[in-house]
Amino acid sequence: MKNFILFLVFAIFPLKALSIAEIKGNPDELRGFLYPKEEVVTIFAEAEKKAYTDKALVSLVITTKEKALSEAIAKNSQLREVITQALTSSGVSAENINSSKFSTSPQYGWFGKKPSSYEVVNRIAVSITDESQLNRVAEVADEHTEAELSDTLFEHTKKNAFEMQVKELAVQKVMAQKKFYEESLGVKLKPVAFRVSNVEQRATQGALILEEIVVTASRVGGGERDAAYSESREPSFDEVQYEAGIYVDFIIDGSAN
Repeated sequence: MKNFILFLVFAIFPLKALSIAEIKGNPDELRGFLYPKEEVVTIFAEAEKKAYTDKALVSLVITTKEKALSEAIAKNSQLREVITQALTSSGVSAENINSSKFSTSPQYGWFGKKPSSYEVVNRIAVSITDESQLNRVAEVADEHTEAELSDTLFEHTKKNAFEMQVKELAVQKVMAQKKFYEESLGVKLKPVAFRVSNVEQRATQGALILEEIVVTASRVGGGERDAAYSESREPSFDEVQYEAGIYVDFIIDGSAN
C-alpha cells in the first residue's frame, strides 16, 4: 500500500517538477540576482565665491657699498634700523617687520686680486594690512637711495573659512536639486556617499589682467634681473576666487507619496 502511494505521487508530480530551479550565470550576474543592487543617483553641483586679499608682504631691498666690508655691513645694519623705526612709528607692528640674512658681494677693480669694494644686500619683509602702511613703506624707500621697493605678495588670511563656505554652497545646490527631483518624480532620495571634486583658489579675471600689466612693465623697465625674478616667482593676486565641486550619491528610498 505504501509503495502504491509513492508511485501515485511521482506519477502526479514528476521528479523534475519537485527539484529546485537551477540558476546560471557569471559571478556578477549571480551576485546581482541574490543581492539586488539599489538604484543610485548622483547629483553634482559647484559653487564659487570671490574675495579680496587682506594682507600683503612688501619687500624692501637694502644695498650698501663701501671699501671695507665691516663698513658696508655696519651701514646696512644702521639703515635697516632707521627704516624699522620709521615704520613702527607709523603704526606697523615690529612683529611684522623681518630682515633676511645679508649677503656680501666683493667688487673687483681692473687690476689686482683684492676687491676694490664690498656690497652688502639685505631684504626687509614688511607685512601690511592697509594702503596707508603701503604708502609709508614707499615713502621710506623714496627717502633712502639704498632702499628699493622690490615686490609685493598678496595673501588672503581667511582662506580656510572661504573654502568651507564654497563647499557649503555647493552642498546647498545639491540638496536643492534633490528636492526638485523628489517633488517632480515622486521619489525619496537618501544620501549614501559624497566626493569633493575640487576645492581651489585662483585669480579672478580682473586680477589676471592687473598682474599682466605689472609683470609686463617690470620686464620692460626693470632690466634683466627684474625680468628673471618676475618669471620665476609664484603669482600673487589682489582678488581671488574660491571654487568647489561636490558629488553626492543618493539611493532611491521608495516613493515620496
